Amino acid sequence: MQIATDIANGLDYIHHCSGLNSESVHGHIKSSSILVTEDSLNAKICHFGTAELCGERVGNESSLSDSRGMIFEGTAGYMAPESQASAFVTQKCDVYAFGVVILELVSGEEALRYVFDKVGGVYKRISVIERAREVVAVGGGELRKWVDKRMKDSYPVEVAEKMVLLGLECVDDDPEKRPHTGLIDVRVSKLYLKSKKWAEKFGLPTDFSVTLAPR
Repeated sequence: MQIATDIANGLDYIHHCSGLNSESVHGHIKSSSILVTEDSLNAKICHFGTAELCGERVGNESSLSDSRGMIFEGTAGYMAPESQASAFVTQKCDVYAFGVVILELVSGEEALRYVFDKVGGVYKRISVIERAREVVAVGGGELRKWVDKRMKDSYPVEVAEKMVLLGLECVDDDPEKRPHTGLIDVRVSKLYLKSKKWAEKFGLPTDFSVTLAPR
C-alpha cells in the first residue's frame, strides 16, 4: 500500500504541481519506471522525460503550448486504448497506466504474460486487466486467491478489493470515466491508512507492501 500511495502522490504532483505547467504528462508510467527503496519501501517515479531520450516520443502537437498531449509510442500492456489508436498521450493515459500498476501490485502478476494453452497448442496472451475483471465478476473468495501469494494473510481483504476496483476504474476504456490523479491520491491514501490500522490491530508490521517483481 505504501508503494501505491507514493506513486499516486507522485503522479498527482507531476500532473498538477510540477511547476512546469498545470497539464504535464509523464507518458512512461509502468512498473519498471518505479524505484523502491529497500529500507523504507518508499517509491519514486522515474523516467520522467526519458521517453524523448529513448526515441519513444516522436513529436508534439504543434497547436498546444503546454503538455496536455504528446505523440508517443508506449509499452504494451500499459497503453490506453485511445493512445494505441492515435499514439496521442494525455494525463488520462497516465491514469490508465497507473491502474495497470495497481493491479500488478495487488496480484503480483505482470501487465502481460503468456500462458501455454494445452488445448490449442499455442501460447495465449493474458493481461492483468482481463484477470482483474474476471476476478471481480466471479466475486466470492476469488479475489483472495488472486492476491499475490507472497502476502499470505497479512493484508485487509476489504482494502485489496477496493484497490482492485480503483485499478479497474483507472483502466476504463472511456478516458472520461477514469478518475483524475487528485482523487486517486486521496482514495489510495485513505486505503493506506485503513491498512495500517488493520495491521496495528493485529500486531502486524505496518510497512508491509507488495513487490513489483513477478512471482
